[in-house]
Formats: sequence, structure tokens, C-alpha cells
Amino acid sequence: MFKNYLKITVRNLIKHKKYSLINILSLAVGLAGFVLIMLWVQDELSYDSFHQNADRISLVLRTEKGNPSVLTSKLLAPALKNQVPEIADAASYASMPESFKPFVQYKDKGFEESFALTDAHFFEFFSFPFLEGDPRSAFEDLNSIVLTRRLAQKYFGNHPALGESMTLTFLGQERVLKVTGIIENMPQRSHIQSDVFIPFDFIISFGAKWDAWQNYNVRSYILTHTHINPSVLESKILDCEKQNTEGLDLGTTAYTLLPLKKIHLHANNIDFFVSTGDIKYVYIFSVFAGIILLIACVNYINLTNALSLKRTREIGVKKVVGAQWKDLLLQTYGETLTLTLAALGIALGIVETCLPAVNQLFGKELSLDYHDPQIVLMLVMTTLVTSVVSGLYPSLFVMRFKPAQILKGKFRNHSDGLKLQKGLVIFQFALSTAIMISTVIVLNQMYFVRNTDLGYDQENILCIKLKGDISNAYPAFKDKLLSNPDILSVSRSEPLDINALGSTEDIHWPGQNKRFGAWLMHVDSDFESVYKLSMKEGRFYSDQIPSDETSAYVINEAAQKEMGLTTPIGTELNIWGKTGKIIGVTRDFHYGSLHQLIQPLILRIPEPDRKNVFYRELSIRIRPKSVRESVAFLQKTWQSFFPSEPFNFYFFDEGLNANYFAEQRMSTLFKYFSMLAIFIACIGLYGLTAFMIERKVKDIGVHKILGADISQIVFLLSKRYMIWILVSNTIAWPITWIAMHKWLQNFAYRIDLTIWPFLLSGLAALIIALLTVSWQAIRAATANPVESLRYE
Repeated sequence: MFKNYLKITVRNLIKHKKYSLINILSLAVGLAGFVLIMLWVQDELSYDSFHQNADRISLVLRTEKGNPSVLTSKLLAPALKNQVPEIADAASYASMPESFKPFVQYKDKGFEESFALTDAHFFEFFSFPFLEGDPRSAFEDLNSIVLTRRLAQKYFGNHPALGESMTLTFLGQERVLKVTGIIENMPQRSHIQSDVFIPFDFIISFGAKWDAWQNYNVRSYILTHTHINPSVLESKILDCEKQNTEGLDLGTTAYTLLPLKKIHLHANNIDFFVSTGDIKYVYIFSVFAGIILLIACVNYINLTNALSLKRTREIGVKKVVGAQWKDLLLQTYGETLTLTLAALGIALGIVETCLPAVNQLFGKELSLDYHDPQIVLMLVMTTLVTSVVSGLYPSLFVMRFKPAQILKGKFRNHSDGLKLQKGLVIFQFALSTAIMISTVIVLNQMYFVRNTDLGYDQENILCIKLKGDISNAYPAFKDKLLSNPDILSVSRSEPLDINALGSTEDIHWPGQNKRFGAWLMHVDSDFESVYKLSMKEGRFYSDQIPSDETSAYVINEAAQKEMGLTTPIGTELNIWGKTGKIIGVTRDFHYGSLHQLIQPLILRIPEPDRKNVFYRELSIRIRPKSVRESVAFLQKTWQSFFPSEPFNFYFFDEGLNANYFAEQRMSTLFKYFSMLAIFIACIGLYGLTAFMIERKVKDIGVHKILGADISQIVFLLSKRYMIWILVSNTIAWPITWIAMHKWLQNFAYRIDLTIWPFLLSGLAALIIALLTVSWQAIRAATANPVESLRYE
């Protein structure tokens, strides 16, 4: 029986080669798109699951005025471990910003490296296996350093690294650190990504005041006992801080817990945490994967139903000789499964071909591991579900044929078959149009992000990261730069990036009636001219006024509003014990991404002995169209003044794009998904139109004999489909508007939703469909009518 069904299936595939190829190609492309997306989704959902106690580890989030932050006090973790019975263990971790990258050197090899600070038992808390050294004693000395295998190989090659000494230049000082451990490389599916680990005491030795409850600099992780109540535990964490900070007003402070396995996808809107994952995109791409596969299934259903009309005699004979419904069902599903398996084979080839490009786009290492049970299960389930969905209606369609009518030649397709065909075409083009509209809106938002007025001029600024202390030679270096007419201005400051700044609530002024928190940015008097800031009131710092360096502050508009100052100039401020008067208010400018509203900011000049700590970047405005010459001059001058310092530079406007990495990646994927969805829908429309025209060759011939020209015949054949495409737009528009309106809420500054993306996308879908149909319609309309009337 099975052999007989297989023979019939193969014969039918060969008999209808054109339509079989269309079905297989459509399913193959749909399956390939689905598998690629689901490989990415599976990877995103598996982050941090490799840790031994992953289900019991959580990240402690500190919330102020409804804004969650990963930064807590360094004293919190040990206090929780000792004072809260539900907590079995706790660990602290701090990932230092890019602007704090030290220069690490071993003999003649030296590179800038990112690093993280941890407490003594961090490596016992998390499952990062040691290859050399002892995790329990790795950080007994503050001048210790633990490297990953990758970094040990980078510096030491095949030479044993354990016990070797490395020189680290950080905040203008050189320290010699001893390698006390080598761990395995960080798994890609870990939210903790660092190749260098140093104990907390190291940063404290530089004068950092981290051992205080009111200073928030580190992440706190806890390991809980089983069967705990999260809400009760969150209250106990707050109570623990209150017990240890008697007399300190915690105001609106609250604590929440974020499970370890959710950090990668659920922490993108949390302050001081940079995540490449976002659960929204997992949902969006999962829906897209389903849409693409569903469009391919719709193509199969439409074309298979149409082809069934050619097989009515075969089905009628089978019913007459005793074939039962289950026999017809088995044969129909057998044919569907055969086609799906053939399509899957092609799809896997497409996936293997596309994976390198996909990995480059996502920054991942996705692969089709056929030994992985999860991947095998996904492929099996995808094949079965695709076969069931694709074959369901065709099997029901075939079973309702009446053998007596078929054999008498009186069979006519019921009107509900046409309604289904119409509904499916409308459905798949509604989905395709929705993706096209979403693509246009995402691209418009990204264009807005790249071109919106940030409140300063980000063009033609070259930034150099500072490692050592250049304070003594800086005045002469600056004069040398400014002697070049292509160098317009030079400033030394902290990076203009919210992720590299600190914040404080230790701010006081006359008439203060509430706690006030603001970001602090350390600048010099040339910062305004480099970035071309606009002043709302007062003035910026000046080298000509000595008191500016010791007793003056500049704030932004957001800080003025938060403080409730109507006449801010001359108001006395006290920050970290330093008293000064407000001399100027800048107009608000974006020092964070457009995802966030502009927050209060205070610009200050640091104390002379702290400049090498806070001034971690040079910003140099160069004359437009002189980039190559300016970079060459800067490099030569830099090496002459600071031969031991690396010339590590970047262009400021390029650095801004990092804030929108997820959205840029999404816009690229939207473009690909849009093209893929339209391509699959058009394949189906092509096959359906070809079949329809094949059945109407006599009608076309008669129309030509009676005098109809080509345009009239094309219009006659295309009219039905164009109406369906227009209807699909009326369905897609409101659904897409709701979805994209919600997506735009992720940006504090965003475009307005107008009618134009909807009109343009709808028109594009209509034109693409018209070209698909018209191409075949024109071929039919230009055929010899005599040949058409001799058909059959």
C-alpha cells in the first residue's frame, strides 16, 4: 500500500513538474527562514543556563523613583549573606566601562583590555571552571589578576602563565599584577563577558570610595534556598539596607530580583546594564518565523487545491472501487509529507549556506548540530506541523468529491473553494504588507535617530582614549595641536556617554525640599567649544577666571527644572562637600540614547589631583574634509609627546551608533524578512495565476477573436487579484499601526506615525503582485488565439 502511494505521488510530481517545483521552492524558502530564526531564538533563550545553580541565582535590582538599576552598594552582598536566612550565598561584580580600559602589558606585548572587578569567592559562586590556579585563593592579594584561556594564549602563547607578572596602566598609574588563575573562556551564552578579572581591593587602592552604603557601584547576585517567596525576600533586602544605614533616608528605594536566566533578555531597560538581548525581539522574530512559514503553507494549500481539480477522475475512480476516506487522507498527507521532506532537504542546504552571514549579522556562533536533541526535535516538529497545516484543507477538499458527478463530467468546484482561495491570498498578502510597513517605519525611526538634533554638533570630532597621566605635558601638547589650522579645538573630559558617567544624590542647595539625583560629568573649559553646546543662561567655564575651577558649577535645563530654580545663576550648590555657585545653564543635550528622556546633569571641573582619574578622553574638533591629514598629524604629535601611550582613537559620531545596535540589527532583519515574505507570497501567486490562466486559454482565445486587445485581457485576468491585494491592505494597516505604535514607545524621542509608510508599502505590494500576475497574463494575451482554441 505504501509503495503504491509513493509511486502515485512521484508520478503526480513528475506530471505537474512546474507546480511541484513551485510548491517545493515555496516550502523550502519558508522552512529555511523559519529554521534560521528559530536557531537564533533557541540561542537567545538559553543564556546563563549552564551555571550549576542557575535556577536559584538572581540579580538584585535597586529601584529609585521607578527606575531600576543594577548598581548596588558593595556592602550589600556580604550583609545579605550574613543577615537574610533565605539567602545561601551572595557575590559582587562590577564591569568597568569601555572608557576605563587599562593598558595591559607582558614583556613586548601590550593591548587595551576590558576588565571586571569581583569579590574573593565570585568563581565559587558561578560555574566558570579554573584551568590553572585555585578559585578559593585567587584573590587573596589585591594585585592579583585572573585571565581567560584566550587572553593567556594572547599574551603568553604556550608558555605557562600562572605566577607570571603583568604591568597594568590604569588612571595614570602603573601596577604590577600577578597571574593567579586561568579560567575557561567565557561561554558565548553568558551575560558576563570579560577576559580579565581583578579583586575589588585593587580599585579601592586608587582612592575609590566603594566601601560605603550610599555609594552604588557594583552588581549584587544572590543564591537563594529553594521554595522562597520573591516578594517577601525583596522586602527583606530593603530591611537589611535600612538596618545597616540608620539615619540615612532611603526615600523611594525598593529592591526587586531578576532571575539569572532572564537577565540577557529582560535587562535592556535597566540603568547601567548593556544587554545585546531583548525579549521583545524574541517575540517579534518568532512571530515573523511563523508568518514566513505560514505564507509558504498557504501557497501549498492554494496550489494543491487548484491541482486537485485536474485529478478529479483519478479520485472518482478510487472512490468507485472502494477507497475509503482514510485511504484518500493517507495519500494526500503522504504526498504533502513527501513534498515537505524534499523541501526540508533543500531548506537545510539553504540554512547551511546562509549561516556564516547570519552569524556575522547577529554576532553569534549558530550551527545546525544534528546531534543536538533540541535541534533534531525542532526539525521533526517543524516538518510534521508544516505537513499537517499544509495538507489539512487539501485532504478535506478531495474527500468531498462526489464520484458519480466526477465520472459523468458534471463536477463543479463549490463557491467555498473560491472563497478559501480568496481568503488565503488576502491573508498572506496582509501578512507580507504588514512586514513591509513595519520595515519602512523601523527604517524611518533609525534615520530619525541618526539625524535628530542632539543638542550639540557630533560631526568631525575625533576622540582619543587616555590611559596614563598626561597632565604635565598636556598644555604643551594642546598648544602644538592648535598650531595646526586643521585642529579647531581640544578638550579633556569624561566621555560624553551616560554609561561612562557617575551619579550622585549628595547634592544640596538653599531651599532644598527633596532628594535630588543627577549625573556628573567632569569637563574642562574647552568642552563647550569642541561640542558646540548652546547656553540657555549664564556662561560656561573659562580659563580666564580662576574661581571657575574651584567654586563653580554648570548644570543643564533638566537639572534646573528638577531643582525648581527660576533664577539659577548665582545659586550655591554643595556636591560631595565642594561648595560653588551655578554660573551657567546649558540647553538640554543628549548624553544618553534617544530611548531615554534627558536627565539632570551637572558639569564640573575636578580637583587638580583627580584630573588624571576623571579626564579619560581627549575630544578634538577637526576641520571638515581634513580627516586623513589631521589623523596623521595627531598620531605623529601624540607619539612625540607620549611615546609609551597607545594612540587609540575613534570618531565620536561612529561611537553613537553603538547605542542603537539592537534597533539597527532589527531594521536590517526587517528588510530581509520583508523581501522574503513578499518573495514567498509572489511564488504562490505566480503558481496560482499560471494555473488559472492555463484553465482559461480558451476564454482568452475567444476574447481575442472577438476583438479584445492585450490591455483588456490583462485587466480581466488581473482584476480579481488586485482587489484581493487592496483588501489585504485594509486588514494589515490597523494591525501594523497598533504593533509599531507600541514598538516606538521604546524611544523617548520618536517619529510620528503618518499615513505615508502605509500608503507606500501598500502600493509596493500592489505593484509587485500586479507585475507577478501581469507577466503571465501578457504571455497568455499575446499567444496565437488559433492555438488557444485548439487547446485539448
